[in-house]
Amino acid sequence: MKPQIVSTKAFFQKVLLLFASLLMCVVSFAQKKEKNLVPNPSFEKHKNKTTVIKNAAPWVGVGTVDYFMKVEKKDTSKSKGAHTGTCYAGLRFQPNYKEYMFVKLTEPLEKEKMYNFIMHVKLVRSSTVTVKQLGVYFSDKPFKVGMSFNEEGIIDSTYGKGISGGIGWTPIQGEYKAHGGEKYIIIGNFKTRMKDDFVRIHKWNIFKSREAYYYVDDISVIKKMTAADSAILKQTEINPDENKTAYIVPDTFTTGQIIEIKNIHFEHGSANLLKSSFNVLDELVRVLNDHPNMEIQINGHTDDQGKEAVNRKLSKARAKAVYDYLVAQSVINSMAYKGFGPSQPLVPNDTDENKAKNRRVEFLIIKQ
Repeated sequence: MKPQIVSTKAFFQKVLLLFASLLMCVVSFAQKKEKNLVPNPSFEKHKNKTTVIKNAAPWVGVGTVDYFMKVEKKDTSKSKGAHTGTCYAGLRFQPNYKEYMFVKLTEPLEKEKMYNFIMHVKLVRSSTVTVKQLGVYFSDKPFKVGMSFNEEGIIDSTYGKGISGGIGWTPIQGEYKAHGGEKYIIIGNFKTRMKDDFVRIHKWNIFKSREAYYYVDDISVIKKMTAADSAILKQTEINPDENKTAYIVPDTFTTGQIIEIKNIHFEHGSANLLKSSFNVLDELVRVLNDHPNMEIQINGHTDDQGKEAVNRKLSKARAKAVYDYLVAQSVINSMAYKGFGPSQPLVPNDTDENKAKNRRVEFLIIKQ
């Protein structure tokens, strides 16, 4: 029997294809781990019209934690309303009274892994005092009265003059190293004596009752990627002919920069995303989670085939489809979307190849 002869070129093509398939599996697994572990992170999902935090399930309040589905009457700041979306929560602090809110994470934290935490708070103008400390406590168990808060489990922002944030939202963020198995986050003030943490806003108002009231919105806990993880995630597209990696989304940006999101595919003549787009969009989710304060605008474009009005409508619908995907993945960045139809071609629409280049989705960096 003659031995089977296999072409060296064909052999290496098969090996490369197998490597690419394995790499995509690794990428998919890593991306799953990097999602926001906080359920209902901006409180947009609710069961009914009640104004208590448990309406934004699965969040639970300790005390009478408020829940707002629209701009609250006391919210007289220039940045009225939620940080993103329309819903947000409120925590009250008095000398002998404080409120907490807590929720179970979508999965326990991994031992020795680093996690990025961020939330946004805003002081109500009618408050007579501010608090020096607000933050999160990572807990193995849900909140219970009398529980102790070990310092190593706390991520907070402490200001000697109190957390006022001017007239807008203040981010409170930090890194947390897990001991493993933490299942809950508790939001609040963790000082033993509440009144010792107060700072009067106006020192001459000594006869007014002391109360600090903070709105809370957009809470996230995301596993911090190592350099090795980041390198793997960037390798989302391999060109067999050139045997090199194509980087989809950069990690550094400048205001005004326009970046094309490559390999986003839709059903023909529709705004329905194809599954082949998900890996690229998940890469974009990672980048945005790494830059939570960055603001972007998602722009949709088409070729010049067909009526311009129809193309404009389609391009806007496709930009919105990308926007909706990012929102569904709990991205907290400020985002907008627009459709430009065929008005901004990259190349002349004179060949099928060029038309394909003009059918694209980009994002514009509005604020770095």
